[in-house]
Amino acid sequence: MQTEIGLKDKLFNLTEARDLFPLIRSITEKHQSALAPLQARLQRMLSNDPRRSGPEREFEDIVSQWRTKVEQLGVRVSDLWVVEFNVGEGFLCWRYPELSLNYFRSLEASFAQRVVIRDYVEECDPDWAR
Repeated sequence: MQTEIGLKDKLFNLTEARDLFPLIRSITEKHQSALAPLQARLQRMLSNDPRRSGPEREFEDIVSQWRTKVEQLGVRVSDLWVVEFNVGEGFLCWRYPELSLNYFRSLEASFAQRVVIRDYVEECDPDWAR
């Protein structure tokens, strides 16, 4: 696998995206695990509690670190724990905790309108799937 580190807007094919996916999943799991106790702590605090500022900063730092690491691999972050691999005509999409990279969305479609990669490939035979 040859990934251009730090390249924004990298174009992937299906094989490259699937090869990189385990690393993306590992990075995401690590940061999500670090964030989970903070989320629980913040949920137990009132929104006006002055003690929130420390955990909120830590929360933002963890999310920022995750985003930076993922984007350095050329993958787009579209929401918390949601990543997209640009294939030119759309994106291969993944949201934690899904087990694998199984969805595609066209450039015009929303994340909610994504379709199973296998179905899209069978119907459209895109270049990025070869």
